[in-house]
Amino acid sequence: MTNSTTPARSTNVSASDALKYAAAQARQTANWALDAIAGSCCNSDHEAELDALHSLVDQIEDFATELGDLGRYSDGRLVRSATWIVEGDLSTGHVWHPDVAAEEPRTWRGHLSPACPGAPSPGVYEVTTDPLTQEIHVRVVRTVPEDGDR
Repeated sequence: MTNSTTPARSTNVSASDALKYAAAQARQTANWALDAIAGSCCNSDHEAELDALHSLVDQIEDFATELGDLGRYSDGRLVRSATWIVEGDLSTGHVWHPDVAAEEPRTWRGHLSPACPGAPSPGVYEVTTDPLTQEIHVRVVRTVPEDGDR
């Protein structure tokens, strides 16, 4: 059921665009999961499993690459965009749906990581994606000054 605020879902996505989308989602999800596993210090006994996951994503990307530029859909739009939240420290990325009508703008928030464990968060950030323009907007509000700002 749709209402006036929910765009109608289109099924007009080509097989090549669907595969590019799946490849980008697989890469982004695998990177997120592998970063979390590595950060938990639990990866030392699971090299084979982690390598298998990397290999699977590589294979999906190889198939998608055979169908054209992995970074662009058939209509020329980007498959994925990324930007910094905090330059050189914290970034965010977004995989755009191949059917622009199937995706709505999205906003999420988070806390900036403190420089030292146990210290308070130096602030918050808000990220908004706009599928029509393929822009990622970031707003950072610092509540604690950075070291050089005192």
